[in-house]
Amino acid sequence: MLNILIIGIFEGLFLAALLFSKKRRTISDTILASFFLLFAVNIFLSYMEAYNRRNGFPYPAFLFTAAPLLLLHGPLLWLYIKSLTDQYFRFRPIYLLTLLPFIAMVTQHSFYIYVLPTSQKIGYVQSEAFKDSASYPLFLLLIALTPIFYFSFGLRLINRYKLKIKGFFSQTSGIDLKWLNLILVSWVTICIFINSFFIIDLFYPVAPFGLMQFLSFVIAAIYVVFIGFYGLRQDNVFFTKAINLNLETTIAQLADTYSKSLKDDEKVFIQTLLTFMNDQKPYLQSEITLKGLSDRLNVSAEYLSDIINNNLNKNFFDFINYYRIEEFKNQCKSNKNKNLSIIGIAFNCGFNSKATFNRVFKKATGVTPSEYIGR
Repeated sequence: MLNILIIGIFEGLFLAALLFSKKRRTISDTILASFFLLFAVNIFLSYMEAYNRRNGFPYPAFLFTAAPLLLLHGPLLWLYIKSLTDQYFRFRPIYLLTLLPFIAMVTQHSFYIYVLPTSQKIGYVQSEAFKDSASYPLFLLLIALTPIFYFSFGLRLINRYKLKIKGFFSQTSGIDLKWLNLILVSWVTICIFINSFFIIDLFYPVAPFGLMQFLSFVIAAIYVVFIGFYGLRQDNVFFTKAINLNLETTIAQLADTYSKSLKDDEKVFIQTLLTFMNDQKPYLQSEITLKGLSDRLNVSAEYLSDIINNNLNKNFFDFINYYRIEEFKNQCKSNKNKNLSIIGIAFNCGFNSKATFNRVFKKATGVTPSEYIGR
């Protein structure tokens, strides 16, 4: 199984090299490349520890070097998510505080383990005497809890991001970071699964520490392929699409639930907007955005967003897709569409994703498109 670790090392290095060499590399790509590089180094150090145990400890300097790096995975993954979900992302010095657990563990190891004579360090490994130290359960608990901590913060960032883009885009398929949810869930699940064995081992012997460590990094090597497949294909929507609008204002508007009296000019504009939607049918354009619609109406995107959110009580995504659903209902009744499939009609109405269409339709009507047509 050592070969799996070797494969994982080269996978991590290869994926990092691909990202570092991208022609239009974004800061998100750089962070993800660093994440892969960290995985490669971490798996390499685990490989060297396993190699030492199997071959009489020819390279004792590598002992106890793999575990501290585990405390960097969560911060880097969180930073990657933040770079994808923050419209104006910039690295801030305060983010360096996430390195404190790693620094604490390396410092402790430097004073109490790395300075030991080689023979004593090897004996420390063979007897697993390090398990009796006061720091072992502390750092074990830290390694177990940090994935859960960063998972919760990462999930919060993704959910907030989804709210942002629904205030600007009418189609979110492919940019909703659904794959990142999958990455996060799988990552925290793997971490909980692996760490639970180490924690149980504190009270009831499960297996030799070296074997548990080795198997955990074998799983990590397999995970590198999984995250790499999705990460290489993901673009940063804030770099690849011209938004020209502070989406944080959209968040503020969506959170604003107070009712306000309409001014006369707002009443006139709302009537203009609704008439325009019914007559010009801009929602038939699958990639229509808030900025695109506001340009056609000769108003600012901020003003249009405020009208839709606070006066029509919808975000832009729901507003546009309401018209698409109504258009679908009308086109279903037309004889000229009798030879079209359900998804074919949906595409005629401005949808460009079957999954999005089915989800939006079910949410709006309470039934699936097939059930609606079969009535």
